[in-house]
Amino acid sequence: MTFPTYPKSTALAFNECISNADIEALSGLMTDDHVFIDTANNRIEGKSGNLTQAWIPFFDRYPGYRNIFEKIIVKDTTVIMQGYSICSDENLNNVHAIWIAEIADGKVSR
Repeated sequence: MTFPTYPKSTALAFNECISNADIEALSGLMTDDHVFIDTANNRIEGKSGNLTQAWIPFFDRYPGYRNIFEKIIVKDTTVIMQGYSICSDENLNNVHAIWIAEIADGKVSR
């Protein structure tokens, strides 16, 4: 798979992988030292930790989850996306949020 080199394209491709629950492509878009920070400021560090501790269980628990971005701002290698999520679980359906992605060498580092 060829990955985009522009920050916005990378962030959108990462989100598409989430929408498709495509763990292989998602992994390919993460830097090895990828850091995930949730809304409670919990951190998961490293690509393998993110996949096993966060994404695989998330996809199992929330099938069909996806993010809809209404506004996207790019500042150098930072992409800020504002929108909401769609999910069959009522707790995550229509939840408005802001996602921030840091891009490094065509991959999501944070």
